Amino acid sequence: MAVPVADLTGAIVIVAGAGGGGIGTCSCEAALAAGAEVVAVDQSSDELDKLDLLSRPVVKVQADLTEPEAPAAVIQAALNAHGRIDGLINVAGGTSIDDFGPLVDIDHQSWDRVMANNLRYVAFLNRAVARAMIGAGTGGAMVNVSSVSSLASQPFLAAYGAAKAGLNSLTRTMAVEWGDHDIRVNAIAPGTITTPRAGDEEYPEAARRAIPLGRRGQPAEIANAAVFLLTPQASYITGQVLAVDGGMSVKLAMLGDDNAPVFVTDPGVRARMIGSNPQ
Repeated sequence: MAVPVADLTGAIVIVAGAGGGGIGTCSCEAALAAGAEVVAVDQSSDELDKLDLLSRPVVKVQADLTEPEAPAAVIQAALNAHGRIDGLINVAGGTSIDDFGPLVDIDHQSWDRVMANNLRYVAFLNRAVARAMIGAGTGGAMVNVSSVSSLASQPFLAAYGAAKAGLNSLTRTMAVEWGDHDIRVNAIAPGTITTPRAGDEEYPEAARRAIPLGRRGQPAEIANAAVFLLTPQASYITGQVLAVDGGMSVKLAMLGDDNAPVFVTDPGVRARMIGSNPQ
C-alpha cells in the first residue's frame, strides 16, 4: 500500500552539523516537517541559537565532533531528551580555501584536518549511534553527506576527495556490518550547492556549462533526499551513494559547452550531433 513520502512521525533524528543555514539547517527543518523530533549538533553555540527560528523546537547540543569524547556526549543528550535514536544525518564537514592546492604541496596538518572533519568523526559518531540502536534492538537509519568529489577526480582538492571517497566505502561497510540489526546506512553525494558558506551563484554560466540541469542546487534539495533515506519509504535501500547533483557526475568532462565531445572536430559529425556546424 502506498504511504505518504517522507513520513518520520515520532522518529528521533540527530543532525550533525545543523547550523550555518545550509544543508544541516535545512535537514533539521525537513525532518521536523516529516514529523520527527530533532537533536541538532553544531560546534557553534551562535549557530545553534539561530535554530530557534525553525518551525518547532529542537534539542541543541554544542560539540566539536572531531574531539574523541563528542560522540558519547551527543548520544547521551539524545537519550536524555528522548530515550532512543532512530536516525542520523551527518552534514558536518567540508573544506576551506586553505586546503586547496596541488597535492605535491599539501602538508600533514592540512591532510589530517580534512580527514578528521570529513571521515574520522563520521566513523566514530556512527559507531556510537549504532551501539545505541543495537543495544535497544530498534534498528534505524543513517545518512552520510559525501560529495561528487568522491565520484571523480577533483584536482587541487586531493585530501577532500580522498576523505569523501573513504566515506563512501565506510558507508558500504557499515551497511553490511549492521544490516542484521535492521540498521540502514546510505550516503548522498551533493554537487555544487548554493549555501551561506559556498556563497551565491556567482558564475551562472559555469553552472550552465557543467551541470545538465543548468544551475546550482539548493540546500533543501539535499536535505529532502537525506530525510527520504531515513524514512520507511526507503526501507529497502542501504549501502548506496546517491548523487544529488543536477547531473554533474554523469556529464563527461570531455564535453564542451555544446555537450558535444571536444575531440570530435569533423563538421559533418558535429552537425549530426548538435544540429548545426560549429562556427
